[in-house]
Amino acid sequence: MKALLQKLGSPWRKALGQGGVLALRASADRFNWVELAPGKTWPREVLGLGELRRDNEDESQWLQKLVGLGLSGSQVIALLELDDYAVYKLPAPNVPSDELKAAARWQLKELVEGKLDQLTIDVLQAGDDTRSHKEMLVFAARNAAIQRVCQAGTASAGQTQVVDVWETAQRNLQSAHAAMDGLADKATAALQLLPGQCLLTISSGGELFYTRRLDADDRLFERATSTAREAVREEVPLGFEYMPGDELSFGGTESEESSLIIELQRSIDVWERSWPGLPLSRLYVLSADHAEAVARLLQKELGLRTLALLPEQLFKGEALAQGLPAACLPLLGAALRDETARP
Repeated sequence: MKALLQKLGSPWRKALGQGGVLALRASADRFNWVELAPGKTWPREVLGLGELRRDNEDESQWLQKLVGLGLSGSQVIALLELDDYAVYKLPAPNVPSDELKAAARWQLKELVEGKLDQLTIDVLQAGDDTRSHKEMLVFAARNAAIQRVCQAGTASAGQTQVVDVWETAQRNLQSAHAAMDGLADKATAALQLLPGQCLLTISSGGELFYTRRLDADDRLFERATSTAREAVREEVPLGFEYMPGDELSFGGTESEESSLIIELQRSIDVWERSWPGLPLSRLYVLSADHAEAVARLLQKELGLRTLALLPEQLFKGEALAQGLPAACLPLLGAALRDETARP
């Protein structure tokens, strides 16, 4: 396994080279992929995407089924499943960069269950170098999960070059949209709605500063769609769009208290205290269903300018016209991993 990881390189290496990008994910019962055309112009062209479900095939039959897809790409990025790794925000020790992973592994001894030698550790600095007390995001992934997704990538596309995670994939999507909105140097948040949980990221200047996983609100879609026809409030000035007390409705007579809204509010408060020089300018909502309705509801209840991040705003191609499987949404962000291709 160690040799395989050395061959793959760090999940956060900057340069992937030139050419098209294939991003894929492989869970226990399905395989999804997205292929982007080469180029740096926006919107980016989606050449192909799809989903293959696993029926009753054994491992050998399943891998042979993946071989039959005949996928290819000059860069192949495999995205881990959210359940296959954990993220820890820890103080960054004052050690040389080449010793950071070893230091992070030592700090994780008291935090993780099981044997550390069954985990692969990687580290990402949280934010920039402007603060004296630096923090790092430590990603701890199961070796077996990395091996599984790499094996699926190699079977389907003949190679697997990079293993990535949802947090950086989501950062890529929100950073691309922020740049399109003229907010590249501002702090923006993104919330991806998933079955049972939500993924929150805050980024600025293309860098990931903050991430958190939140429990989903089972009634969010119901509440959002029931108020979808309400008028959207007037947009507040850029740079001061989070206004405490503005249209908050926690426990109000017109809406029920939502644990998701409360936790989002807490995360916003933590951000404002931690990074007072980078006020949140926007919240993007990523969802396979009702993204625009949810964005309107969150804007009303949080008092923060909120927009739906829709795939057609950043991507084009006949493949999208057939519909985007929900499982392919994070792969669009993973496929944007090439830093030189950002707008």
